[in-house]
Amino acid sequence: MSRLRPWDSERDAAAVLAAFLGSLDLHRQAPPIETLDDARDYLTAIAADALAIDQGGEAVGCVMAAEREPVHGTAWMSYWLAPAARGRGLASRALDTLSRRLFAHGLHRLELGARANNPASIAVAERAGYVREGVERERLRYVDEHGLATRFDVVRFARLATDPAPDLEPLAVA
Repeated sequence: MSRLRPWDSERDAAAVLAAFLGSLDLHRQAPPIETLDDARDYLTAIAADALAIDQGGEAVGCVMAAEREPVHGTAWMSYWLAPAARGRGLASRALDTLSRRLFAHGLHRLELGARANNPASIAVAERAGYVREGVERERLRYVDEHGLATRFDVVRFARLATDPAPDLEPLAVA
């Protein structure tokens, strides 16, 4: 069974560390996570904004609503999955589930960005009902393990409370 639940920094640190060690791409999602202490610190830092994507009792990913702005009713969304949990629609269902909950609590516009060279992340957003709004050229700059900097375009998406909900089965929320 898949569900969303609060993070537990002690219980989930090993799963987060394994996910980040198993995917170089995840290191762009957070500060460096190379030890259990790094994973615990990360989970403590995101606890107020994020939920664990749990599959069979194990944390396999994260969905987050940060930068919540109550005056305008907006939030910045993000998500990641451990490599072994990808490709089954779990991230889209998690993003949609959290989006519906945020709309039910009064938010109106949810935004996110995906690197233009990350078609899997773009597909997650689109399946979760997010609408492409444009491209921010050379928005991100990452330095690789060799010290070489590369710039990336970012595709911007948004979903409004008034947009039609996608035909996805929401996840249970603990």
